[in-house]
Amino acid sequence: MRHGAAAFSAWTIALALQQWRAQPATVAFLYPHLLSANPLVRESAVELLRQLPIVRPAAYDNLLAQYPDISHLLMTTPAPTASATARERVLMLKGTTLFAETTENVLGTIVPIMKEVVFQPNQEIFVKGTLGTSLFIVSEGEVGIFDGPRQLTTFRKGDFFGELSLLDAEARSATALAVGPVVAFRIDQEDFYDVMEECPEVARNIMRVLCQRLRRQNEKMQSAEPTAA
Repeated sequence: MRHGAAAFSAWTIALALQQWRAQPATVAFLYPHLLSANPLVRESAVELLRQLPIVRPAAYDNLLAQYPDISHLLMTTPAPTASATARERVLMLKGTTLFAETTENVLGTIVPIMKEVVFQPNQEIFVKGTLGTSLFIVSEGEVGIFDGPRQLTTFRKGDFFGELSLLDAEARSATALAVGPVVAFRIDQEDFYDVMEECPEVARNIMRVLCQRLRRQNEKMQSAEPTAA
């Protein structure tokens, strides 16, 4: 709590905040985390602040005496209304094959660049032939991938698509359509490049997964080829 982001990752700080039993003499360390720019840290800090008057009233009174504005902070910080908290977004990333081998500490750096997007039934997410610059992860609903009238596959909660666009902005090879109401998280290429510069491990994991997918596609194509007479 004392050293914060100067010594620890956002994920580690968030976990520590969930376990921290703040005392009157140490509770002041909470204040900087309440103002953190990282949603993982800020959400955990605000959650702890909401609990303090009940579970640690003496610590809360001491914090309020030092920082009278925290009462205003509670009133102006509504409970989260997004489909997933920052912590849930880390776990969502961890549940995908694309990021399964990436540590939570590293995934915590991706959370701030995840943009929640909502699509209505039959709404196009992207169209074949248009420039692709974003990866999508399905949070709720189903997404169909089409080549003209032919449906190639369907993605559901926890699935990702458009991942090639994170590495190279090329024309989309198919059209993505919301089968019903869809909530997804979009990661844009420009933001992701910044993360990869800080954490090369992310780029290595993506390359590994993409290579696996290409191998499987090649194997399917080879098995589908007719045997010579």
